[in-house]
Amino acid sequence: MEKKFSFLAVALSAALTVTGFTAATPAFANDSLKVGVVTDEGGAKDKSFNQSNVEAVEAWVKSNNGKALQAIETKSHDKIAPNLETASKVSDVVSIAGFYFEKELPAVADKYKDKKYILLDAVVDKENVSSVTFQENETAYLAGYAAALQSKTGKLGFVGGAKIPAVEKFGIGFVEGAKAANKDIEIFYQYSGSFTDAAKGKTLAATMYDQGADIIFAAAGGTGTGVIKEAQERATNDLKSGDIKHWVVGVDKDQYEEGLFKAKDKDGKDVEKSVILTSAVKRIDVAVTKVLDEIKSGSFKGGESNAQVLSIKDNGVGLPEKNPNLTEETTKKVNEVVEELKSGKVKLATKADEVKDKSKVNGEL
Repeated sequence: MEKKFSFLAVALSAALTVTGFTAATPAFANDSLKVGVVTDEGGAKDKSFNQSNVEAVEAWVKSNNGKALQAIETKSHDKIAPNLETASKVSDVVSIAGFYFEKELPAVADKYKDKKYILLDAVVDKENVSSVTFQENETAYLAGYAAALQSKTGKLGFVGGAKIPAVEKFGIGFVEGAKAANKDIEIFYQYSGSFTDAAKGKTLAATMYDQGADIIFAAAGGTGTGVIKEAQERATNDLKSGDIKHWVVGVDKDQYEEGLFKAKDKDGKDVEKSVILTSAVKRIDVAVTKVLDEIKSGSFKGGESNAQVLSIKDNGVGLPEKNPNLTEETTKKVNEVVEELKSGKVKLATKADEVKDKSKVNGEL
């Protein structure tokens, strides 16, 4: 039977609550909006955060007679300002994914006041910048809860990319969710320091699996592809004698397809499976679509007072609607937790020092 979570069945243009007010900007004179994208070091095909931004822009322009310009990839931090400049010169709107752009964007936004910017995962107080952040701890809490329920070894892993606010909230939420489901769960916790080092991700995953973890949450962009690769290799061997014993929790988007691999089962039959247990999703598509709709209609409002924080309440974060590798019982319990989060019954930490139960967490939050 197909397992579904109802809380992400939402139209991309669903209205989101916005506080504060500034004068709305005029609509663009024509429908052919040119939308550019600037990625962080993960690149446009990181199968995670940046790729979600690119895909959201491409989907919107396809439906709105716009034009998606080729994404500009930021390979190093010294290229942030030049890349923002380049995108601003040729685009009407620039969609930017990443905390690292927070410092350089204000000056560029001031220089190109006739352009609009969508900034994901950071906040910039400029009237032509729409900032969107997410409650990563909420979606990670659900993922941690599900992982703890499904774990056969009582041991989980967390591999983070760089230690930035969004990734910290992913890790904190994962720990709290896992502990809520099983207070005795053990968690191996480590940052890789990079969003692009797949080899390091693979090595960290191998160490955690060797220590007994059977599920690892990879909140590490491109580094996480290494975690998935390690899980696939081990799962291929697992299937020779039975079921998959090494899993990954995906991040930012539903990474089920990224986890697919082909192997032979214990009977020698060819099978295709995914090592993605579930994913801690940030609805970047919802955020980007909403802001682009506002720009097209002339209702765009920028500035810090209009910054948006997407949460479980407005379906801005959560687990995928379909989770083939979760049991019916886990699905049922996680749906109950979703309602507890929405009602405010469960209060989550946003900083490491607010986490109450750090027992059996091997590593610094």
